[in-house]
Amino acid sequence: MAQGEAVTAYLDSLPPTARERVELIRARVHATAPGLGEKISYGILTFTLDGRTVCYTAGYARHVAVYPLPDVSGDPDLAERMAPYVSGRGTLKFPHGAALPLDLVGDVAAAHLARLRGAGTA
Repeated sequence: MAQGEAVTAYLDSLPPTARERVELIRARVHATAPGLGEKISYGILTFTLDGRTVCYTAGYARHVAVYPLPDVSGDPDLAERMAPYVSGRGTLKFPHGAALPLDLVGDVAAAHLARLRGAGTA
């Protein structure tokens, strides 16, 4: 199955609320970094830059998630904004029924892009 078909199949498999919210996250990540690629990795939607993973998003019955947490050691403001959503060791979890912090999602994607660019990827 081609990657585009795999992404469509993944989105089609999500419950309606999860799909709507994953699509909002997807749009914000692409607005933050036009030209990113997409694929399915680990069974979830993966955003890529030059073949390297930027971040992941997934939809579930009760929440949507963004993985992994970016390194925020130099950005206490971003760390503070992420704190209410941190779940486990590397997940931002956004429950359905609560506002989706799309500005935060964009900033998380931007932090991952900065990491990749700092590594000489872009």
